[in-house]
Amino acid sequence: MEHQGLDLHGIAELVEVRGRKILSRYPKSVNDAMGHTTAYQLNGTEIRLVPQEDCFITLESLGRRHATKVMVYYGDMPYPEEFHFEKEATIPVMIAKYNEVILSDKFRQPYSFSFKVVRICIFSDNVLIRNISGKHRIPHADEVPMTKMMVYGSSVTQGYFPTAVDLTYPNILARSIKADLSNYGLAGTALCEKAVTDFLKTSGTYDLIVLELSVNMLTAGMTTKQYAERVTYMMTEMVKHQPRAKIICLGILPFYGDYGMAYARDTIVSSAEEFRSTYKKIVMSLNNPNVIYADPLKALSMHNLTTDFIHPSNFGMIEIAEYLKSLL
Repeated sequence: MEHQGLDLHGIAELVEVRGRKILSRYPKSVNDAMGHTTAYQLNGTEIRLVPQEDCFITLESLGRRHATKVMVYYGDMPYPEEFHFEKEATIPVMIAKYNEVILSDKFRQPYSFSFKVVRICIFSDNVLIRNISGKHRIPHADEVPMTKMMVYGSSVTQGYFPTAVDLTYPNILARSIKADLSNYGLAGTALCEKAVTDFLKTSGTYDLIVLELSVNMLTAGMTTKQYAERVTYMMTEMVKHQPRAKIICLGILPFYGDYGMAYARDTIVSSAEEFRSTYKKIVMSLNNPNVIYADPLKALSMHNLTTDFIHPSNFGMIEIAEYLKSLL
């Protein structure tokens, strides 16, 4: 969405919470239907602009558990330092130069994003845009990748726990295929609610969709029948509304349950094997060459998990992205 002359990429709308307008990756109506506030966590979103002179953006952190982290990209190239802050930070946004050479003049879109486009990549809970100064505009369509990619899934897809925002498997995959990524992952949920499907299916026009469905559906106590109903609705609606997209269907990735361990708060009534088998059957029943089943047990190795035995490490994120790319 556009706000204050900025492209808030991956943001659906501004939502009023306790008297403040905060950024939300889903519309308020969908958040209400989910009964969850994960959409206010901004991992995987970007503030994009094209500076026409030196600009400065002041952000206020609303994170409660962790400091806010942002990376600034000039086109496809990151500024070599992250910004970490617990209250406010003013981030300089300059025209990309090297020893006074304007990079967008010297290198005409060498990869996927133009050097003119500055991307403030957010890796945190919510932030407020307090102020922006300096002349700027939103990027033009030919300054960002033409290939459009969307992902939905659990915290693994939203981006927990690599050490940087650009090391999530969706970001790694999008970069490798020169795609513009919209990340609608939902940490702690991703339960395939009807309201979520109805939003996602018309949220854009995509060339590639990844649907990671989802360990949280298992640990929340969903039966295999409930899982099948929700996944079938999501899949049939995506195929109908995104006819040109390749859809990669990634089931429950390896987690502690596969290694004989349990978590006290889980209420599992089915099994990961049943959910994986059910997802594969749904994919096969569609008989559509654009719908691709991705074997989750081939996508991630145990040694590439973190010690919580559910979230991938940096190496795990790379492994998932490389496996998914091999299917394209």
